[in-house]
Amino acid sequence: MCAGRQVGKSRGLAILALHRAFTQPNALILLVSAGETASLRLLEECASLALNSPLLAGAVLDDHKTQLLLSNGSRIISVPASQRQIRGWSVDLLIVDEAGFVDNEIWRAAEPAIIARPGSRVILSSSPWGNFEHFFRRLWKQGMDRPDADVASFHWPSSVSPHISQDDLDKIQAREPAHYFNREYLAEWTDETGAYFTTDELDNAVADYTLVEPAQVKGRQLVVGGIDWGFSNDANAVVFLAAQGDVDLNRDRVGDEQAVFYIPWLEAHHRMPYAAFVDRLAALTQHFQVFRYISESNGVGSMPTQVLADRMYRQSHEHGLTYVAKVVTDIRRKASGFGRLKVLLQQGRLVLPNHPALLRQLHSLEYEQSGAGQFKISVPEAAGHDDLAMALMQAVSPVFVMQRARDWGVTGRGDVLATPGGTRIHQQPQAHPDVNLFGSSPNKV
Repeated sequence: MCAGRQVGKSRGLAILALHRAFTQPNALILLVSAGETASLRLLEECASLALNSPLLAGAVLDDHKTQLLLSNGSRIISVPASQRQIRGWSVDLLIVDEAGFVDNEIWRAAEPAIIARPGSRVILSSSPWGNFEHFFRRLWKQGMDRPDADVASFHWPSSVSPHISQDDLDKIQAREPAHYFNREYLAEWTDETGAYFTTDELDNAVADYTLVEPAQVKGRQLVVGGIDWGFSNDANAVVFLAAQGDVDLNRDRVGDEQAVFYIPWLEAHHRMPYAAFVDRLAALTQHFQVFRYISESNGVGSMPTQVLADRMYRQSHEHGLTYVAKVVTDIRRKASGFGRLKVLLQQGRLVLPNHPALLRQLHSLEYEQSGAGQFKISVPEAAGHDDLAMALMQAVSPVFVMQRARDWGVTGRGDVLATPGGTRIHQQPQAHPDVNLFGSSPNKV
């Protein structure tokens, strides 16, 4: 099903999962979502319905909140979109939520789970994301054009919801760009119209490498951190950027001594006080060698940026000085920063993690040209947050694109993965220790 906003996707999927579990003893239902938070949220929806139902009074949610157990032996298990977590299951019902954001390789790992069970079934649900080669879009179009005993498709625009009036939709359509309204409410693919990054640019850069909790990082790896300060409902966010230490890994892909960058860690905190976020940023310097924080000094970021700079100076005797570069985030800076990000993606020199919130924000970035010829780049307010996308833009801004990445003998750990575009990265990449890759002067960004 390809669906618009507020049509009850999560509730519908939860009901389908519970119905199969209740009516078929010893059934196994596997819920796969684009990220861990989303997968747990869908299981919580199942648990809420089950625990409040007289028919399902014997249902039990396990201590780790990863599976729901019914008295008839059926189980509903929730996992994020990871090949390691999906392989090996034999299931009666496979539900993939926000399938448009799930990588093709994850689908290849998940699809065999239904082969061994007679009468098994797959339900794919998402808003319209993904290029023509993506499994969700391809299967959905097949079911719309040529439905058969194996594939059937459904189109649920927001207008089918009894909770949304046509008057509300008309008002939204009047104030929003056509490509945004068509995608979010009509559930139609817009094929890049108005999008800053193309679907291919983003999809070809994603690899399912491990984001290691900062406290578990071995050695204080060299990073720069981009910061976006939240206000009201926005989040305070930080995105770290590092260069891959294994220079030879992508020599045939990007050329001799060209650095390939990746995101070792990122986080966003909604409604966290500025003082608490400053404490968190200070704590992160105990686990990473943060060469520089790039922080907005205009608007709401003015005072917290100054507080952060003072904090970094006062604690410099502990782990060395982390510079705080104070920047003004105006139209020119956004154009320059996102332009640099776009070039790195096109060159195959930036690997993105399979992080649904970040990918959704990057997919949602839109641009429009003013009468003076300037580009406005932003995520439309109705599309959600842009905190992680803005923090990544800040982190990428100081990258010295032409600096040679010499071989310092640093090698990542684990299997070597590849993005759809062919850029390679270790399961646990290790950072290059050369600060010159981020500009030799810490105050120039």
